[in-house]
Amino acid sequence: MVMSNLGECMLFYLKYAAEMERLYEAEEPKVEGLPNPDQVLKQIKLVGDTANREVAEFLETCVPGIEEHFRAISTVQRIRKKDMWVLSFKVGPKKATDRQFWIGVNIDLNQAALIPWVWCRGGRRAEDEMVRILGRGIKVRGWESGTVVLAEIKIPIPERLEEPVECDSLVAKVQQAFASFTERDVAAIDGITTNRGEA
Repeated sequence: MVMSNLGECMLFYLKYAAEMERLYEAEEPKVEGLPNPDQVLKQIKLVGDTANREVAEFLETCVPGIEEHFRAISTVQRIRKKDMWVLSFKVGPKKATDRQFWIGVNIDLNQAALIPWVWCRGGRRAEDEMVRILGRGIKVRGWESGTVVLAEIKIPIPERLEEPVECDSLVAKVQQAFASFTERDVAAIDGITTNRGEA
């Protein structure tokens, strides 16, 4: 699947994330003060549904590079999620163990950013160990315990949404966030839960 530019609806959603949350994501949209709320909600639904498809298409362009890298150093299995704004994989050493950890990419609406991450069992201690093993990463409070953020890749939002935002450089930055993982890193992260038990 080739996507040359980010979709306009995706960019609209990111630019107006608070409004989209209020009108598209909410079970009962807050329409007070809107002229012709039924028509507005109809348009918002169309934009939101299209944005979800565009996000899924964009994240799909990140898959081949991530899978190719991790297949060379580990086992990797794509995990399908209902949330189209998240891409995730199970990763484990080539020598099978009963332990695995997860990697992925979230699109953070508040930051308008791609967030590559790694997660394993073991809570805060696992976070410290992963940062030590990888020599990088940020422990972010508010994320699930055991998660380390590898990068924050800002998505440029143009003033005029019809201006193109190329995908290639964003995909390359996502792949770069995972490119330094080695077979030794995979085994070491796998060993965190094996050595400490599940915290």
